[in-house]
Amino acid sequence: MRVLVTGATGFIGSHMAELATNKGWEVVCPMRNPAAPRNLAGIPARIIPLDWLESEVAQAPGFDYVIHVAGATRALNYRAYIKANVEFTRHLLELIDQSPTKSALKRFVLVSSQAASGPSPEGGGCCAECDPPSPISNYGLSKLEAEQTALSYNDKLPITIVRPPTVFGPRDTDVLGVFKWAVHGLAPCVAGPDRLVSIIYVEDLVHGILAAALSDIARGEIYFLANPEAVIWSHFTLQVAHVMGFSAVSLPVPVTALKLMGLAGDLAGRIRGAATLIRSEKVVEMNQLAWVCSTEKAYKDLNWRPEIPLDEAIRRTAKWYMEHKWI
Repeated sequence: MRVLVTGATGFIGSHMAELATNKGWEVVCPMRNPAAPRNLAGIPARIIPLDWLESEVAQAPGFDYVIHVAGATRALNYRAYIKANVEFTRHLLELIDQSPTKSALKRFVLVSSQAASGPSPEGGGCCAECDPPSPISNYGLSKLEAEQTALSYNDKLPITIVRPPTVFGPRDTDVLGVFKWAVHGLAPCVAGPDRLVSIIYVEDLVHGILAAALSDIARGEIYFLANPEAVIWSHFTLQVAHVMGFSAVSLPVPVTALKLMGLAGDLAGRIRGAATLIRSEKVVEMNQLAWVCSTEKAYKDLNWRPEIPLDEAIRRTAKWYMEHKWI
């Protein structure tokens, strides 16, 4: 079995490559800088320069599966998101479609994001895959356009799209801050009403991605991959501290302060030439009352469910962070 995993130096992509290699499959990971494998270190995947991608796709016997994780979760402007999330997706699809080995492809899985769907509707409830998307950030808009680009090839290539919600686990840098604050006995959250969030541990997620790739009925479909129950974010931050063995107090951050932090992040990003985690579009997403997605379709179609209890997932993540001196 030959599998192409893009974005394999990143958080989700490295776990996807690790799962596939553990199954004994040949895993090929294109990289801009093969000399710096980052999260791929120790994973027996074959790393190739990104410039080799076209010849690798055309090489017999071809790829059985393509798991397209690569993309930008942070960018300074919409154009940068489009280049990373849409144009590269289109380029990869064109390479495969024009390849003499495209008949070997069993599935192309685009790893999108809940941001493409947008937050839960006003009044509560959860988003289903059939609901009209309403992204509220440049990131979400670009991921939705990437989905539309992928689905435009579905008559020629077997396409499946997955939308993860908030993902955490070893190697993650976005939720890392929650674990860092927990060490100091603090659990930051947005002040005001409770914020409800769908969540998933990365090991469960990559098993869900694999289930989507292998499913006979998933062609042309979109799936949310998440835990069955959403979490109240302020409760989750306290739970992280509790599982780690720390006594923490909730630290509500006023929305006005968050907006100022977002503006500061925007300025810092322009000065540094790289987007920061806290920036204005991220604050807009954080300020939503609910990011909750339905898992019914994925559980039914893919015969998959997350298996790792939340406490255990937190424990494993904290252990990895401490072992690698990230906290």
